[in-house]
Amino acid sequence: MTTPIQWQEQIEHVCTHMGIQQVDLLLDQAGWGHCAVPALKMLTPKVSWFSLFTDTPEQNLLDQTPLLMRLDLTQWRHKAWLEQLVEHATDGRLMVVISSWPFEVLSKALQGFSQLAWGKQTGLLRYYDSRIFPLLMSSILTDQQRAEFMQVASYWGWLDRDNQPQWLQGTGQLHQNNIQVSPFVELNDQQFDRIGCISDAQQLLNDESFDFLGKSQEQRFGLFYSLAVQAGQENHVGDLAKYVQQKLNGTVDPV
Repeated sequence: MTTPIQWQEQIEHVCTHMGIQQVDLLLDQAGWGHCAVPALKMLTPKVSWFSLFTDTPEQNLLDQTPLLMRLDLTQWRHKAWLEQLVEHATDGRLMVVISSWPFEVLSKALQGFSQLAWGKQTGLLRYYDSRIFPLLMSSILTDQQRAEFMQVASYWGWLDRDNQPQWLQGTGQLHQNNIQVSPFVELNDQQFDRIGCISDAQQLLNDESFDFLGKSQEQRFGLFYSLAVQAGQENHVGDLAKYVQQKLNGTVDPV
């Protein structure tokens, strides 16, 4: 398990390696019980920040909005704020984005990533939740969609469910031209269902009746996710926890 200090040191090391003295953070405030905006407004030197709910019907929900902020790692107050966040913004709330893009351009791109379209419906794609992001990148988004995420950053970083640092290298470069990012992420039925499977697997992970598995949190989640996907492919209807329990026991009834 990585300590908050070790995680912060790794973030700073990657920034130094890339020749970047700033770090962008995505903070998911939903259900957190805290609002970071007042503290951000008090920081000096001034911190650039942006609500992903800007110009949406939820724009006044500043205590629930995902926030993007850019911290200057040469400023001790900014580093102290980073220390507070890595210590207290746990449970998938904090995503690290190491990017050389201008802040306004990056803000609009990351906001666009949060807007999903599925058929005639629209909604919020919570990619900034680090429990969701890895599967989006590895198996749910199309190559073209994934490429848009990759181009905005040199690295994406997060702590996994076992509090181990994970880094995904992007393709973002200095002085990029012809930057194009879609205003929303369009999902097909299968992609939408797979995102639902992430939620189902996370609920199973929190179910104490499966503690007997004795695996790491990430291993257990991976198992639950694969079984949730399988249940969908088999058109299973009913209690998913019971299905998983039967599957683990090798007693799932044929469909």
